[in-house]
Order: sequence, then C-alpha cells, then structure tokens
Amino acid sequence: MGAGPPEPGALGMYDPVQGFAPAVLVTGATGGIGRAVCRELVTHGYRVLGLARDDEAKARMPYAVVPILGEIRQPERWVSAIRRVDVVIHLAIPSEFTSGKKEPSDASREADEMTAILDRLCTTVRREKKRMIHTFGALLYEPNRDGWVTEASPISSGRGYGIRHQKAYPVFAHHRKKGLQGISVNPAFVYGPGGWFERSLIEPMSRGQSVPLIGDGTQTMHYIEAMDAAAGYRLAIENGLNGDDYLLADDEPTTMGHFTQLVAREMGAPAPTPVLEEDVIPLLGSWSVEAFTFCPKVDSTRARERLGWTPRYRAVDEGVPAVVRAWKRRRLAPLFEPGIGAVPRQQ
Repeated sequence: MGAGPPEPGALGMYDPVQGFAPAVLVTGATGGIGRAVCRELVTHGYRVLGLARDDEAKARMPYAVVPILGEIRQPERWVSAIRRVDVVIHLAIPSEFTSGKKEPSDASREADEMTAILDRLCTTVRREKKRMIHTFGALLYEPNRDGWVTEASPISSGRGYGIRHQKAYPVFAHHRKKGLQGISVNPAFVYGPGGWFERSLIEPMSRGQSVPLIGDGTQTMHYIEAMDAAAGYRLAIENGLNGDDYLLADDEPTTMGHFTQLVAREMGAPAPTPVLEEDVIPLLGSWSVEAFTFCPKVDSTRARERLGWTPRYRAVDEGVPAVVRAWKRRRLAPLFEPGIGAVPRQQ
C-alpha cells in the first residue's frame, strides 16, 4: 500500500523564496541603490528578500520583493532570513546617518557604529556559511596624485566618506580571513530614482527652485547611474571571486558643476546658485561639506574584465537625460489613469 497523503501541516507553510533560483537578502532595499539592485535581481530571475526596519518601510518595498522586518543593528534577530538565502547584499546604514549637520567628530562616531554593525552582520553571515556582498564606495581608496583610484590604491586616509571605510574595511578583511565568503562592490556617486538625487536635486527643481551649488562647481566628481550600478552587484554574484573588491563608475569623470547644471537643464529649472563653502559649513558642518564635494576619479577596469560589466550610460550626459525622462513619465502616469485627467476612456 502507498504511504497515503501527508498529515495536515506536514508540508509546512508555503515559502515564496524556496525553490531553485538563487535567493538574495538585500539590506537597504528601499534606498536609492537598494531599489535598483532589487529590480535588477528580480528581473533576472532571483528570489529577493528585503530588510525593512518598520511597517512604513515595508510598505515601500519594491515590487516582488519579500519584506523582512528587522533592525540593521541586530542581525541576530533576523538570522532566520539569512538562513533562507544564498547571498546577503549589505547596503543599509541607519537612517539618522543620512541627514543633519555633521562635524568630523560626528562622522567618526557614526563610522564607529557602522563598523560595529558590519562586524555583527559579518559574524552572523559567516556562521551561517552564506555569501556576502558589502558596499563601501569609491571613497574606500586614497587617490593618486592625478586623482585616480583602483583596487590597488591605498585605503582611504579618512577624507570625506572615506572615514567610514577607513574604519570598516579592516573589519571586513578580518572576517574574510576567518572564512567569510565576502566581496565588496564600490560604486562612485549613484544617481537615479530615490535617494539623494531625488531628494536634493529633482524634487526642488521640480518646484522651480534653484538648488545651491557648493563652491564654484569645479570639484572633480565621478558618477554612475543606479541601474548600471545594480548590474554590477548582480554580476558580482554571478562572476565575482570571493575576496575580491570591485569599483564601479561610468567612463568619464566630470565636475559637480557640470552634473548639477545638466540636471537643472533637463528639468527646465533655474541654474544652480553657487554658494561659498564657508557660508555652507555653519549649516551642514565641515565634514558634510567635504563629503559632498570630494570624490576621486574611478578606474573600473577590474569589474569590466572580471565581471563582464559595462555601463549602459558611458557618461552623465547620456544617463542624466534618461533618468530625468523616466522620472517625468512616472509623475505623469497617474494623470492618465481611468477617470483622471483629460484623456477620455474608451466605452
């Protein structure tokens, strides 16, 4: 005789991330980079879980991403989610670290806490024998005399955002020596939907405002469009080597002034208003001003050769117009829903 049907409940509850496709847990899934990474993974067949700190963040989770409630400071409390996946992509930082006036002492204190968070997460992921992809950023490295960085460059001396990476990278390296299957993906400044790009540029420009431009705009900057960056994370999963670090940036460094003026032009907004650094420091703090205006030129040869990564947008002159057009379409879309706007519905 056959074994008969299973007892009620014997099969357990349905788990949407169980199956044959790789599963990934993304921290910071509702941020500017996180949303792009989630979209890239979902559209390429991955099963994606996203960490949400509360119900409000849970409601903003990208489409087809399974929300996991958890506090980034306490990974041991959501270890069950780590056990369900193959890879953890760490993009999150505490929300209070993204705004407010900051002096070097404030930045150093926040860097210490971010390092402690990374240490706890690495410990948990290593114990569960999962793979981890962490984000430092292009400021991980100290630029040479010509302003360029590669993965062979020295670790940052602590300028700008580099203070975070200067403290955190040795901890990540320590865990890799102890067996963590770890990769770091380090993009230049990322622009796209959400995050600083919308908050600081697109939204005020959409209201016809002239945004402030710190200094004379000649500061060297390097950027990467969000979905181009997201492709780098996916390819790191597929082609990356544990123990490797990968820089991501488009083909052409630019200046802060050119980038900001380009966004204003595409938005039909007034030109940016230059503001002296010494006038901004009392408002933002000296560390924030340095962090917002310092970025090396980024050589992403390793990612291109080892991961097979190539940016879709080779320069901001290609990427920014496309991103702004997409933002405008999203804003217009509700006006053309049935019953809204001037477009008649078919009977």
